Amino acid sequence: MAESQHPQQQQQLDASYPAPPEYFSLFTDENLARLANADADTATEDPTLKYLVPPPPPTEGTYTNFGRLWQVEDRLPTLAEQKISQLYPDGPIDRIAELKKLNHLVLFEFLDLVDVLIKDPSLYAARTERVREIFVNIHHLINEYRSHQAKETLKLMLRQQIDAKRRTTAAILSRCEELEQRIVALKIEASEVKTRLAASNSAAAGGPSKDDRAEEENKTSLPEDSASEPLPSMAKIADSGMKNILHSIQELKL
Repeated sequence: MAESQHPQQQQQLDASYPAPPEYFSLFTDENLARLANADADTATEDPTLKYLVPPPPPTEGTYTNFGRLWQVEDRLPTLAEQKISQLYPDGPIDRIAELKKLNHLVLFEFLDLVDVLIKDPSLYAARTERVREIFVNIHHLINEYRSHQAKETLKLMLRQQIDAKRRTTAAILSRCEELEQRIVALKIEASEVKTRLAASNSAAAGGPSKDDRAEEENKTSLPEDSASEPLPSMAKIADSGMKNILHSIQELKL
């Protein structure tokens, strides 16, 4: 199908927003019902239904997508596969040294190109092709580092995520420790308030105790100004303690 396409159709596939293929109009409800009732051999032999059967996924070689050729195996194509001369030796090499050599070579070729443009501009095509060839070799050497770069980038991202999670965990543990201390303090304060309330209730039920009588005697012996100042009762103390507990609980909720 791709080989028999009209040049105009191929040009449409190369566009940024290509038009749908011509056989899209065959995907009608009637044809889809026929395809559902037909077997595989009948569908592939039928001149209409064969366009409705999806092709098998490619397993090797190349495939075409929107007018561009892609390799099934995701790998860096060699310069020979791209029909470009390789300007560095095969096998294990020092890529940094080879990149420096190619960098010096492209500078030399650029100066030669400038000289050609001055003396005989009609010969510029060969020189520009030579410069392009050198740049392709440089890019190919750099692209061979992409897999290593991807691994190192992934390691860096994982380290950053681990450090962020550790900082978050430490902050949560610190906050939990603060809350535990607050809860212990609230329990102690609640126990003291409970003890005060129990003492106040027992004193109200059984009449004035010896301590209360002694306190009354002290009041009578105090000067008039001191006796006129009311002392805080146990109920007020308990009410103040409960207010503090409720305020602390609201802070914990926030």
